[in-house]
Amino acid sequence: MFRRKLLAAIGSSLCLPLWAADREEKVWDVIVVGTGVAGLSAACSALQAGAQNVLILEKGPIVGGHSILSTGYVAGVDTKRQKKLGINDSPELMLKNMLDIGGHKNDHELAKIVCDQSEDTIYWLEELGIKWNDNIFQTVAGMYPRSHITSPVRAGYDYVMALLKYALNNGAVLKLNTKAIDLIHDHGTVRGIFTEEKGGHTHRYEAKAVILATGGFTANVELRTKYDPRLGPEFPTTANPFGSTFDGATGDGLIMAQKLGAATKDAEYLQLIPFWGGRLLDYVGGDIYVNTVGQRFVNEGGSWKEVSEAILEQPDREMWAITDSQSQKGASLGVKLMNKVIKKADTVEEMAAQMKLPKKILKETLETYNRYAKEGKDPLFGKTQFTQTIDRPPYYFGKEKLGVHFCCGGIKLNKNAEVVTTSGGIIPGLYVCGEASGGPHGHDRMGGVALMSAFVFGRIAGKEAVAFGKN
Repeated sequence: MFRRKLLAAIGSSLCLPLWAADREEKVWDVIVVGTGVAGLSAACSALQAGAQNVLILEKGPIVGGHSILSTGYVAGVDTKRQKKLGINDSPELMLKNMLDIGGHKNDHELAKIVCDQSEDTIYWLEELGIKWNDNIFQTVAGMYPRSHITSPVRAGYDYVMALLKYALNNGAVLKLNTKAIDLIHDHGTVRGIFTEEKGGHTHRYEAKAVILATGGFTANVELRTKYDPRLGPEFPTTANPFGSTFDGATGDGLIMAQKLGAATKDAEYLQLIPFWGGRLLDYVGGDIYVNTVGQRFVNEGGSWKEVSEAILEQPDREMWAITDSQSQKGASLGVKLMNKVIKKADTVEEMAAQMKLPKKILKETLETYNRYAKEGKDPLFGKTQFTQTIDRPPYYFGKEKLGVHFCCGGIKLNKNAEVVTTSGGIIPGLYVCGEASGGPHGHDRMGGVALMSAFVFGRIAGKEAVAFGKN
């Protein structure tokens, strides 16, 4: 119902003649559409590049988009911290991991930019007020220990608030409940944006350049099934698993850009992950996944594509996630325990009884896994990252199903974050970054690199947009 109303509102608004929209006399240096970390990075970067007037638009009632809900692991080479922990890393190794996860369908140039600029981006974010935990993690599907985080409890919130504070303190203007509905396109160049605001009123904002950081289209069932027919309404989004909250990832930027001839890249690759059920950890080595017989069926440290496809092959497309008291759990633990999504048990036998699994099989599964963890190798599924055994009660466990989590593709961009057309040219004055864009990831994204890519290309988009406006 929300989607139909949204599309109807956009359609009716686009039928309005230009004179029906309120026109603001001011011409903004840069307009950023979206307040996730990509958009806020773009705004901060534009201000640092000399923009005097930056307008940030958000269609929702609060800032942050999906970013503010994120667990918040950020993959990046960090020589300073990694060497202290005995971790040898490089942009070349990160790129290899990223391409392997992406099935080598990635735009190689764009993926390389993410990896090459990751270390400088980590330090740039520190300058903007983000304070990293000194530990380095191998996040789930991260392939290697290079993921940074501020706190396991609210890292996404930390990033959004730090970037927003910097942008507003340096003169940016924020407008909430302001939905972008169409781009102002004049003689081949983007000159601003039309919005729908309170009461359905239409407004015209002119700008020297526009940056689309509108997020993906995971919440738009009609659009996502166009690209992947398997992902019908039976799959919730991880941002709105129970269908009770606002999820603004409806592909607004993609819809607007395609009207001007924008190309897409890898839009058919949408990522599924288990998130709102029994899984409590977002790093590798502290939990295991078992099927409804009580046996492991996948490398828990594999790519999300590998894990999700293995879950889809299980009965009822579900699994159990198990950890114990030793692991570092996120903020969802209390809520999940209260809602009985997660349960606790003091023994393996008690846990098996609550799960209604054969006690002998589950006990053998854990004993075998713990032996592999102590040896540091897993001959069954090839897992290589272990942070602990799972043998210290109480045990925490719960069922998991898949949700639609991330768009690996979207609007095609080039190395300058410019929007690329179907004919191979660019749309002057229009830039894209974050989940609205497609290119760096290929058919699956590496754990922690979605945020890093958003930071990197948000930073590039802001700088390039200002340079375009000065020409």
